[in-house]
Amino acid sequence: MVIGKAIVAREPVHPLTVNWSLEEVDVNSPGEGEILVEMRASGICHTDIVLTSVPNGELGITYPKVAGHEGAGIVRGVGKNVHTVEIGDPVLLSFYSCSSCQQCADSHPAYCKDFAPGNYSGHPNRMSVHGSGEELWARFFGQSSFAQYSIVSEASVLNAKILLENDNELQLFSPLGCGFQTGMGAIENTTNAGPADTVLILGLGAVGMGAIMTAKIRNCKAIIAVDRVKGRLELAKSLGATHNLDTSSPDFTTLDDAVRKLLPNGVSIVIETTGVPFLIEQGLQSTHQRGKIVLIGVPPLAYRLSFDVTEQINTGRSILGCIEGDCVPQIAIPQMIKWYREGRFPVDKLIKFFNATDYQQGLNGMKDGTVIKPVLLWTGQ
Repeated sequence: MVIGKAIVAREPVHPLTVNWSLEEVDVNSPGEGEILVEMRASGICHTDIVLTSVPNGELGITYPKVAGHEGAGIVRGVGKNVHTVEIGDPVLLSFYSCSSCQQCADSHPAYCKDFAPGNYSGHPNRMSVHGSGEELWARFFGQSSFAQYSIVSEASVLNAKILLENDNELQLFSPLGCGFQTGMGAIENTTNAGPADTVLILGLGAVGMGAIMTAKIRNCKAIIAVDRVKGRLELAKSLGATHNLDTSSPDFTTLDDAVRKLLPNGVSIVIETTGVPFLIEQGLQSTHQRGKIVLIGVPPLAYRLSFDVTEQINTGRSILGCIEGDCVPQIAIPQMIKWYREGRFPVDKLIKFFNATDYQQGLNGMKDGTVIKPVLLWTGQ
């Protein structure tokens, strides 16, 4: 057992808010197929916020728990039947999959039959509050990386020993395991976008920026970035967007109108990362015949998308869900690192580092749009 600090999420006091606090915790020894990781860094993802802002019992969530699912660190212990890492190895972390169901066997681990319980719910008996012994749900997304030390499923681990050129890259690459990966995979896997495609990207967080960079890499004919934060729109242009649409502009009417002023026929692909209902609906209308809208952002839980079935039949439009970009992390993360070294996936322009004790500053930056990807540093706690 080791003692360290962790961000403990308790049931929200107010709806749609988080109730996080930095606390001292006891971390158990790793069991079979598990690894003890000393975290160096962990990105904050919108999913961490969504899945710690719902009432106890909703979506299978149990409190108190430790979230975090874009971790990076050093292996400090290994359980039985661990084959991919040794003590001292640097690791990058991503989501959990069972490795044995049909979807996993077919190289679609994000659609693992156990994805929801294995990632959203987590497991007990790995971590507890120091002193009181209060049980914490851990192994969130196989890792619970909002902690100095955590028990991690081997399925969530990528050995980074041959991927890193220096120690600082471990913290730089920590957020590749979810947000950037999701945007990258939405373009590369879910839609297989290419030079003939016109792409509309709604929302310029890490997912949206990952999609923009990948659409540029795949030479998409037009890349339209949509957001309400001017700084993000300017950055998107530098990363490859060919057009910007500012939804906060007084000249902005509807998304469909704005898109068709640029491309009268509409776009072939919409990447929807916001979860905002009116953007989902207008995004669908912005696609041309046989176009695709990819749904990534989580809308309000009670929201239901309604559409004219006959119109869908006549237009041949596709509505696609997307988890983790349908990526295999052991393939996607090295690919993004390769692109980074080539100057085509500059995640360093999109990340801001915070001491783990200053996690609230990272949350505030996400909320006001000034920070695209906050990354918490756990060294020196």
